Amino acid sequence: MALVQPFRLTSLRTISKTIRVNILLWATSFVVVFPVWVYSKVIQFKDGLESCAFDLTTPNDVLWYTLYLTITTFFFPLPLIVACYILILCYTWEMYHQNKTAGRYNNSLPRQRVLRLTKMVLVLVGVFIVSTAPYHVIQIVNLQISQPTIIFYVSYYCSICLSYASSGINPFLYVLLSGNFRKRLSECTKTKMKISERELNNFDNTLKSSF
Repeated sequence: MALVQPFRLTSLRTISKTIRVNILLWATSFVVVFPVWVYSKVIQFKDGLESCAFDLTTPNDVLWYTLYLTITTFFFPLPLIVACYILILCYTWEMYHQNKTAGRYNNSLPRQRVLRLTKMVLVLVGVFIVSTAPYHVIQIVNLQISQPTIIFYVSYYCSICLSYASSGINPFLYVLLSGNFRKRLSECTKTKMKISERELNNFDNTLKSSF
């Protein structure tokens, strides 16, 4: 709402409503992580080592926890992310067509910006799906496997690393896909090339004067 309708929804941008929204988010987070607190216990292994882990003793516990984890971390945030990005893109393209019809600016440059934003959204959503979907697919497949193989364990741990890598990749995607970064990078490259040519010319002049 802050990006799409920043001026029409000024009535919602108050301190009291901000506090209410934050309290609601904290309450929702508490409800979402509550099953983790319930199933987390200190488990003692045969060698005497103790560790905090999920105490999923029955197949029903494993089933319900897997479904809970998949829904709360993939199937719920994915439609929310897609819906928010769709609203942003629809508003951006609508404003582009309105300004194009009114002839307020050059048609080529704004279209490039809108296309760049659309490409960025598609890349971000694609990276989220590619990085998080394998982990949840393996979790669901794990419900049907009685004796996991080595390939399954390798795929499982790789999917965990891939799911965590999504958070680290996103900031770099924002930077790399933005037009300002490409523009500044090209300017820096041109500046270095000019400096290098100037240094070569000075070096040649120095050699000529010395002889």
